[in-house]
Amino acid sequence: MYNYLRCCGSILIIFSIVLLLTNHGLAAGETGEYLKYQEPQPPTSSWLAASGYVVSLILTFLLVLGLAYFTSRFLAQKINAPAGLNSGKIHTTLPLGPNRAVYVIEIAGKFMVLGVTEQTISLLKEITSPEDIEQLKAQVNIGFPPEQFDNIFHRQLLSIKQLNKKFPAVFGSDTHEINEKEHENDIRKR
Repeated sequence: MYNYLRCCGSILIIFSIVLLLTNHGLAAGETGEYLKYQEPQPPTSSWLAASGYVVSLILTFLLVLGLAYFTSRFLAQKINAPAGLNSGKIHTTLPLGPNRAVYVIEIAGKFMVLGVTEQTISLLKEITSPEDIEQLKAQVNIGFPPEQFDNIFHRQLLSIKQLNKKFPAVFGSDTHEINEKEHENDIRKR
């Protein structure tokens, strides 16, 4: 029964489309103005209509911005909300290769060492020693002192400069100008 109704509906839609198209063609053919050239008419819009259009575009844009802002705030609250009283935290990660790593995590007040591969997650050890737990918590609170970060940053910057010297064709021909500017900056710092 359903297929019969579906078939009849399809035939009715096709028939009405064909009827509309043929009536339009017949009406234009009967009047003889089907292929007659007509001069384009100048637009009849006023400055009031144009300004109303611009205002509606601006209001629509502001509405979209407002919705995007409130949606992002709502999603950020949902994503960053803790899952429970003791949400999980990754303290240390040791990558061992592609898709392999060892993690030290804290979840539900317990500290665990996990081995993670592409297929499995294995519990390697549960840390129960209070001294080890305090040491892990102290490492998280320390972070990088500014001097250490500065040293790491300069080492990385020097390695990039070495790449620039090894592959001048890749980094452009203006490396000499850059080196002169860096030399001037070094002199100013002293």
